[in-house]
Amino acid sequence: MLIGFLKRLKSIPFPRSPFGAIAGQFAGDGKPAAPAVVLTALAACLVWTAPDPHSAGSFATGAKGSAVPMRGPMGFGSLPDSSVFAGQTAIVAKAPVIRKTKRAAAPAVSTAAAPSKTAGVVMGSASALKLFSDFRRIGYRLEDLRKGASDVPRVFVKAMPKDIGLVRSIPRRKAVFIKTMLPLILSINEELRATRARVQDLAASAAKGARLGADDRAWLAAQYDRFDVEPGALDVLARRIDVVPPSLAMAQGAEESGWGSSRFALEGRALFGQRTFKNGPGIVPHQRGEGDSFKVRSFDHLLDGVRSYVHNLNTHPAYAEFRALRAKLRAAAGGAHGIDSLRLVEALKSYSERGENYIKTIKSIIRFNKLRALDDDRLKQARSAVDATPGPV
Repeated sequence: MLIGFLKRLKSIPFPRSPFGAIAGQFAGDGKPAAPAVVLTALAACLVWTAPDPHSAGSFATGAKGSAVPMRGPMGFGSLPDSSVFAGQTAIVAKAPVIRKTKRAAAPAVSTAAAPSKTAGVVMGSASALKLFSDFRRIGYRLEDLRKGASDVPRVFVKAMPKDIGLVRSIPRRKAVFIKTMLPLILSINEELRATRARVQDLAASAAKGARLGADDRAWLAAQYDRFDVEPGALDVLARRIDVVPPSLAMAQGAEESGWGSSRFALEGRALFGQRTFKNGPGIVPHQRGEGDSFKVRSFDHLLDGVRSYVHNLNTHPAYAEFRALRAKLRAAAGGAHGIDSLRLVEALKSYSERGENYIKTIKSIIRFNKLRALDDDRLKQARSAVDATPGPV
């Protein structure tokens, strides 16, 4: 009886809701879901929440700019109005009145100490399914990574596929998003590890009484400026130059951008909805409140947006508790492997006015999509990057 019920659910045209996913597959690359997962997803349909429509990832824009803010706690993404789907009709209830979600404005990243160009292959995204196929063609499979393979191809997608929200298969849509974002956050973390290691080496030399050379002093001064730290405060600098668990970044990006389908993700290559009050690149939200002057920052490359998100967590005063907890977890475990995303997210209550509900949502996305299994992955060495031909940008 249950199997028949699930088969009927699968035929319902709700490709971006839990209904379509219940009867389908939940593992990132289309592996069948265990019965417990199916029942969990069935329960999720009964507890859908409507996140803040002012958040970058809380709505997808239809043909006329309309938005329907609905997303489940498992992070299935927002459900746009039926005008987005040719030949499909979905009954959508009127969106309830919900609270605003405020973001700390993202500070400008100092260009004086910006990292050099990332080594790897830059790919375009002609379509979501083409990108999904290209990933598999080069052997980039989530099931392999979850089983212990740790080398992720140095393939950096410049922009989310414009049709990612139209992919009927939720597992495939999620796989495209995760595989797109994983190399990006791993690349940023790689940069941070290298910078942190050099800072620590220079600090150790100075502690032994060695006089730093002019180049080292200039480089260190640039780091103090880049991470907004008073010169000489090496302990504070080290606390700010640290990694963000990939599972946390991917879960927040999925929540904020509707798994890459929001207007800001598609038009501005912005997955995290960082607000800016300065003149510069940005997108004005359709539902911006009267009297508000902020924009959502836009970027030339998805990698730039991820770098800005990490820099924001590493420098903004609103996330001091986040940095303190990260340092505590690192010290207790004796290394970055102790930085647990499910514990670290507890320090991000200020990221959203949804508070505890936001934290619960991020934890659900991490657990449900088995994202922590990807936290120990690393990018392939540059000399062994995959041989892939960049697609159209």
